[in-house]
Amino acid sequence: MSSRAALFRNSSVRNHEFERYLTSSDPQNQSQIPSINLDSTHAYVMTLPLSYFVSIRGIRSKGKADAMPYESFRVINVQHRGGNAHSLVLIKSRAITTNMYNISIFESNGRNDFCGVRILDDHHANAKSMKNVTRAYTSISPEYNINYGTNTHNPGYCGIYGIICIVALRHYRSKTGALWLAKWNKLLAYMSRCIDRNAGCLGVDLAAQVQEIIATNTSWSCAEKEIVGAIRACLAVNKTSSHYLGL
Repeated sequence: MSSRAALFRNSSVRNHEFERYLTSSDPQNQSQIPSINLDSTHAYVMTLPLSYFVSIRGIRSKGKADAMPYESFRVINVQHRGGNAHSLVLIKSRAITTNMYNISIFESNGRNDFCGVRILDDHHANAKSMKNVTRAYTSISPEYNINYGTNTHNPGYCGIYGIICIVALRHYRSKTGALWLAKWNKLLAYMSRCIDRNAGCLGVDLAAQVQEIIATNTSWSCAEKEIVGAIRACLAVNKTSSHYLGL
């Protein structure tokens, strides 16, 4: 058992507790909107209608993003076969302009090939001709998978990636969301840089650092501040830095 894998295995409860801290202490989530749970045990890719997130006018059922204030988030927990789980983050921000509802999902597996969700627009079409609008609703995700690497390097960091996304939003958000989105896109570019197929990308190294912070810190507020520091350090790295070899 590698040190990263052992630490990840032993930190499962702490990871969930820290995620709950981020949600419960967030001033934008005053209504205490709970996490979203999806059952994907019958298919790897979840196909969802847009109305699952944003309700159709005149329909009583409420979408998962309807009650979200701007510059807020919700965690999406996806349950796969064999007890495997995957974590996504739904964000609503004025800065998200790829769709009229200002919402987007962060999927660390990327928008291509390994994306775990497929969203069909049931607002403006009949059931036989619903348009695939997934890309418009995953604009804050990396273009390609950043959640890879052998178990030695990446024992399952999708939830940690989600925590990084949430902490970045909480730290950089403003009324317009513009600063957060600019910082987030820059961080995505940094995390996407490949080390090698076994070690993964620089995002894996950042996730390992964040896991260490969560596992060893006795104060959640202090842990969040340390994670912010780690994010800021990544954003300060020059593109030509020798910090990332193998590119």
